[in-house]
Amino acid sequence: MKLSRKLAEEILDALLATGGDYAEIYFQDERTRSYRRRYGKVDGVSSGRTSGIGLRILMGEKTVYGYTSRIDRQSLLDLAGRLAKGFSGSRVKHVGKLAAKKGKAGRAILVPHDHWSTPEKLAYLEKGEKAAFAYSDAVKDFSGVLLESDEVVEIYNTDGVMTHDERIRTEVAVNVTASDGEQFQQGYESVGLSCGLELLERTDIVSVSRRCAETAVGLLSAPAAPSGEMPVVIGNGFGGVLFHEACGHALEGEAIADGTSPFADKLGKAIASPLVNAFDDGTIPGGWGSEGIDDEGTKPTRNQLIKDGVLTHFMVDRLSARKIPGKQEITGCCRRESYRYLPTTRMTNTFIASGTSTPEEIIASVKDGIYCRDFSGGQVDSSDKFLFTSTTAYRIHDGKIVGLVKPVTLIGYGYEILQRITMVGNDMKRAAGVCGASSGSCFVEVGQPTILISHILVGGEGGQE
Repeated sequence: MKLSRKLAEEILDALLATGGDYAEIYFQDERTRSYRRRYGKVDGVSSGRTSGIGLRILMGEKTVYGYTSRIDRQSLLDLAGRLAKGFSGSRVKHVGKLAAKKGKAGRAILVPHDHWSTPEKLAYLEKGEKAAFAYSDAVKDFSGVLLESDEVVEIYNTDGVMTHDERIRTEVAVNVTASDGEQFQQGYESVGLSCGLELLERTDIVSVSRRCAETAVGLLSAPAAPSGEMPVVIGNGFGGVLFHEACGHALEGEAIADGTSPFADKLGKAIASPLVNAFDDGTIPGGWGSEGIDDEGTKPTRNQLIKDGVLTHFMVDRLSARKIPGKQEITGCCRRESYRYLPTTRMTNTFIASGTSTPEEIIASVKDGIYCRDFSGGQVDSSDKFLFTSTTAYRIHDGKIVGLVKPVTLIGYGYEILQRITMVGNDMKRAAGVCGASSGSCFVEVGQPTILISHILVGGEGGQE
């Protein structure tokens, strides 16, 4: 442990000196490395380190937070003293003895990041680069990135918790650009897990790069998509970003406590099709959003948010549990980008569970519509209206996929789309992503099986100039 038990207890004691009812120490030490190839050459090899401590005090529904990269005793006690002045009064809680507990993210690291040399990692990316350029003369650029993160987190609090967690993540991302002289199109794919370099041993970079090249080249001659309201099939895996953005954020404790969520008063009520079962599960072994403990020191849970269409739970951290009416169980999803951020409720691995239909049955049920396989992301405004771009979309006609179309935009409201899901596939798949919110950018996993939305507004984008 970075801090001694004695020093941690001394800091917590100082934090509660003037009236807080809970105090917490968060230590983070993260080392990152990236390896990149682009334009037929090594584009960069870099590393970084984030290390520091955040101190938090709660008093009822009020909070005070501060942080520092200086971790000597006097600097930490000085910061604790300044923060304690945020509350005026006398001590209301005695700081007890800390009991050591260890978090564990669920999957043993088989191949640590230092077991491959830098030349070996760059050679892995180069294989993908060669495969992309070999696919077609229309391929003009390849960007391949390998990202590594090795992080240690320690948490001490006035509930007597002294715990730490080791978080190891690896991600590979490929982006291929094609051009016919008049337009540029792209194909993108990434894979990331909480694991070591065994991810590279299981990921065929050649196949990934060829698929990206095939998509980019195919989009050059693809027609514009139709526009208007129509049935839309959302593909499995990263298609889950639609649920994440349009609905998941609205189920986080911060939005519920602030009253900004359309679901704030819907607990126990039907908010979705009875075919929908949705989870936020921070316990999945190797999940991109899995952690042995959250950033409050709480064990993650498998939290069923929606059961058979009925809203059953929110995502709740320590502070939102105090603010939301009624007894709220803390669900182990308090997260932050780094020690510089005040933590709050954030999704971990959030997905719609598998149903009973096959993907083939879902496609066959659509007379005229769109199949959206991949997304580049999107946005949601304060009214829960979303706008998402599907970068790889296909036209469906008479129950068959008839061809690739230019990227399309999906527009609607999250609470409406949940109720319009009429078929749920049996092919649930998860995909890695990064989510930005009030506590910074966090590693999250999205997921779902293939699903059918009975009708949604579709806008065709045409070519990218």
